[in-house]
Amino acid sequence: MNRQTIITLRDIAKLAGVSTATVSRVLNKKEKGNMRKATCERIKRIIKQTGYTPHALASGLRKGLSNVIGVILPDNVNPYYAQLGKAVENECFNNGYLTLFCNTNSDRKREAAYIKHLTGQRVSGILLCSTGLTGKEIRELVPDTINVILMDEELEDFSGDVVIGDDYKGGYEGARYLYNLGHADILIITGPEKRSSTENRLRGFLDFISETGMVCDERYIMRGDYNLRTAYNIVKEALIKKLRFSVVFAFNDLMAIGVIKAISENNLSVPQDVSVLGYDNIFIDDLTNPSITTVATPFEDLGRIAVKRLLERIDSESKRGERILLQPTLIVRESCCQLKKAQRKK
Repeated sequence: MNRQTIITLRDIAKLAGVSTATVSRVLNKKEKGNMRKATCERIKRIIKQTGYTPHALASGLRKGLSNVIGVILPDNVNPYYAQLGKAVENECFNNGYLTLFCNTNSDRKREAAYIKHLTGQRVSGILLCSTGLTGKEIRELVPDTINVILMDEELEDFSGDVVIGDDYKGGYEGARYLYNLGHADILIITGPEKRSSTENRLRGFLDFISETGMVCDERYIMRGDYNLRTAYNIVKEALIKKLRFSVVFAFNDLMAIGVIKAISENNLSVPQDVSVLGYDNIFIDDLTNPSITTVATPFEDLGRIAVKRLLERIDSESKRGERILLQPTLIVRESCCQLKKAQRKK
C-alpha cells in the first residue's frame, strides 16, 4: 500500500485473510494457544510491510480519546514554525493520526484557551510550543489522561517530556564561528524575554566570548522578538547612533532578513561591510541576496521525535519526563566573511 495511506486494523485483517479479532490478539501478544504459528507470522509480516501502527485504535479508543493530535504553535506565519508543523503533520499522518493546529500569536490567554479546547475534544495528545504559560498552569489545564510534549521551548517547572534544539551550543558555536572570522564588534539581536531559546542562545554566546577574554558591551545586546520588522528597526537605530559593529548575530533567520534590508538601505554591503549570522535555517535562507549563513535547528528531526515520543507515551501510559536535546549545525552560505585586518578594532 502507499505509505501515505492510513492503514487500519480492518486492512490488516483483509490482507491476512483473518478476522480483526485475530489481528488484535497478535497486536496484544495473546496469539499463543489461539492460532497457528504460520497465521501469526503472516499477520506480523503484513503489519511490518504496511508500516501499520495501532496507536489510534489500540490506545486512543481504549481511553475514549480521538485519533487526533493537537499541535499548538506560537506563529504559523513564521517559516520556522510552518516547517516544524509540516514535519509534525507528516509524522502523525504516517502513524494513523490527524492533526489539529492552533496558532497562539504568542499570547498566553490564547494558549490556555486552545489547551482547554483540545482537551475538551479528547485529543490523544498535545504537542506544545509554549510561549507564555508555566508548567504548573499547563498541568492544571490538562487531565492526566492526555499527554503533553513540549517542543522547541522548555519550562523549568514542566515535568513531562521536552524535545528541543541545543540552543546553548548553538549560541556558543555561533560566537566561535564569528570569532574565528576575526569579528570582535558583534551586535546581537536576541529573541523575546523569558524564552528558553533566547536565554540559552545568549548564555552560550556570552560564555564563549568570556573564554576568549573579550568583554561584551551591553549596548550591543538588543532585545528582539523573532520579528523581521523589529530587527530592521533595531539596526536602523544602531546605524543612526553610529554604533560600531562588523557583524550582526540575529537569533532567528526572519530577523536576519530584516537586518540585511536595514544594512542595504544604509548603502552598506553584506557581508563586505557588515556580516550577518542567523539562526534556524528556514527554507528561504538560500534564496535571499546574499544567502544567509545560519545556525541550523534540526526542526524536521525535532517534529518527528516529538511525535514518536508522544505516541510512545500514549501506548505506555508512562508520565516520566525526559529532556531530549538535538544538536545544531552551522550552515555556511554568503552572509558572513573574514574580517580584514584593516577593519578590526584597534
